[in-house]
Amino acid sequence: MRTSKLRLRHPFVRGSVTSAAAVALVAIGLPAAALATHTASHAAPAKVGPGYPPPGGIYAPFTNCPLLNPIMQESTGGDATGCVDGAVASGSITIGNIVTPVTSPVDVQFGIWDPPNASFGGDNPGGIQQYAGGILPPPAGVSAMVSTQPDVIPESLTTALGCPSTVKAVENICSEAANYGGKYNKVYALAESAGQLTNFGVFSWTQRLVFRLINPLLGASCTIGSADNPIDVNPQLSIGPGGMLNEFTDPNPTKHPNTSVLQITGAIASDTVFTAPGVQGCGPGGAANFAIDSALDAGTGLPAASGVNSLTLNGTFSLAISYNDVNQDKILISAFKDSTKKGGAPAQVRQLSTTDLHSVLGQFGLGG
Repeated sequence: MRTSKLRLRHPFVRGSVTSAAAVALVAIGLPAAALATHTASHAAPAKVGPGYPPPGGIYAPFTNCPLLNPIMQESTGGDATGCVDGAVASGSITIGNIVTPVTSPVDVQFGIWDPPNASFGGDNPGGIQQYAGGILPPPAGVSAMVSTQPDVIPESLTTALGCPSTVKAVENICSEAANYGGKYNKVYALAESAGQLTNFGVFSWTQRLVFRLINPLLGASCTIGSADNPIDVNPQLSIGPGGMLNEFTDPNPTKHPNTSVLQITGAIASDTVFTAPGVQGCGPGGAANFAIDSALDAGTGLPAASGVNSLTLNGTFSLAISYNDVNQDKILISAFKDSTKKGGAPAQVRQLSTTDLHSVLGQFGLGG
């Protein structure tokens, strides 16, 4: 049997659900931005639209929401059903002694739903008791959640390897990187999910990650962490100075009742206690990998204990949500389609204070 549910009747309660969605979004999307991304040969998956024209107006950010997935229609009436979009503008992440600024914009999208007969526990052992639903990726799958551009790790490959080296396999790569230069001496990193989001809470969560190191000389299997030994990031979300929570009501409340977009600006996600394992699978293959892995570990300060690694990420997060007793998903689809039409009344906007938000979170035992 389900425990007490967070019903979406009160406007400030809707704000708390917004924060929860933002947290989930940060968990999946922000680390991918922080330690660079990919080269042209590792391009992000092409966006696959959800089956309706790209929305406009207040719904413009939500271009890749899985609203047409039948699972979205299974949400229990009155519970969280919506689309999440997050845009990361700045920040940095440190893993070992690699410090990488976030310079390329990152966009993350997914849907949230709350089905009947959902139960707590499993992947949600530390999550909030008011939410037992799930995160549904875009139509193209989990890999399509994150859309970003390449960022290069500031440290060169020769520096990371500690060149020159007395180890033949390492020195061979050192020589090639130095001689060819360019992309052969640059390292990119692609953050990949290594498991389900867990411990889902309003201002905290756990995300398992693997960082794939990309360089022609390192091969296709060079990673920091693995599915069996991932980087478990546990960020905490806060609202920075000047940040705010706004609610934009659908322009046609008669046709789309209790439907709005909630937006958090000036949000900060941070974690300074996660650990990072060493690299593996780097180099031309075979026994030579072990020497190259060891050289990269020594040059990048990996494995790295808690207190050495950190992330600080800044962005804006939005949630398009319908909180009706029935047909939440269908109402959102209709609202998205109508947003492409010209004319009509403008959306109404109001600001919710962080004091109001934290007060309601406290009433539901969620802290704040």
